[in-house]
Amino acid sequence: MDWKEIQALRVKKIQELKENAGKPKPKKFHAIAKKSAKKIAQEKAEKEVGSTAQVSRVALEKWFFDIAQKHSILPSGGAVCMECGEWIPPNLIRHATAHLLPKKLFKSVATHELNYLILGAGCGCHEKTHRVDKFVTMKIWPEAARRISIMMPLLPFDELKYLSSQLLTAIENT
Repeated sequence: MDWKEIQALRVKKIQELKENAGKPKPKKFHAIAKKSAKKIAQEKAEKEVGSTAQVSRVALEKWFFDIAQKHSILPSGGAVCMECGEWIPPNLIRHATAHLLPKKLFKSVATHELNYLILGAGCGCHEKTHRVDKFVTMKIWPEAARRISIMMPLLPFDELKYLSSQLLTAIENT
């Protein structure tokens, strides 16, 4: 390259800088995946017929259905809150079915016939079960403690770690 070519490139670069002065530099766009590869693989496994996840999901749906049938007052459905007696419409019974031992932590008893209470969300009874200190003050607590006591020997060793000392003490004092 000779001096004239270098000067021409320099002038061109100065013109580009003047044109772009004050303009923000374009940002690079990085798309974030809507689902992780792990989640996609998990969903694929769940869809496979006969997979453990599919079987447990079907068992859980049957468990909710059986409880709704057992506690339906009218032929068309519906139930009452076991704590306060408030009416629960048929379309909300599933949401009102509270697991005594959470299904996410206690998979071995997730669909056990005693692992539930029917507690309404509208009356606030369902929310009181999330903390042991509030749960033990409810009228339904003695029945809940009885059911949990029956299920405790059925828990495998690796699930026992999820039982809080506060819960164990409350059951012992009942």
